[in-house]
Amino acid sequence: MKQAGFSDVEYGLRKRATKREEFLKAMGEFIPWEEWVAYIEPYYPSGRRGRPPIGIEKMLRMYLLQCWFNLSDEGAVVYGDAGYLGIEKREEIVSDARLSSIEYRINRRAGSVRKAPNHLPGYEKRIERRKSSIRSKVEHPFLIIKRFFGYSKTVYRGLAKNTHRLHMLFTSANLLMRIRAGRPPPA
Repeated sequence: MKQAGFSDVEYGLRKRATKREEFLKAMGEFIPWEEWVAYIEPYYPSGRRGRPPIGIEKMLRMYLLQCWFNLSDEGAVVYGDAGYLGIEKREEIVSDARLSSIEYRINRRAGSVRKAPNHLPGYEKRIERRKSSIRSKVEHPFLIIKRFFGYSKTVYRGLAKNTHRLHMLFTSANLLMRIRAGRPPPA
């Protein structure tokens, strides 16, 4: 039997779980591990040659932990805030056929909404509020990735690795938002 150290004793006396522990417990219950393992299994090395591979579920959990805690690893409509006013007039947008075909729905500055001639009372304000609502819903996953998962600075690991990592972080952010909203796990 191993003797308990000071950190074991101190950790054992804690009464409250940390946010990280609560998050890991919720994600452990929420993620359909068997389904994800079955999806990965056909592509995972069999281990017939060389060193036997580590289990799929263990590697998947390690990969998600690396993404979540920023650990190292070996027809469009665009909504924007007032900072993007006039984007459709910029030369690089006008000269590119694809970019000029995009519909830009940019919030106006609050002062310009007040000065606008009101055909219907409050109509302009409701339109601007709807634009802001859509923009905030789109930006919320970015907030979770930056603040909760600590992905505020991009580390160059190659385009494919960075893209894949961002896909996993956005998937995790969606799962976290479902947990916070009290929705059941996907079936």
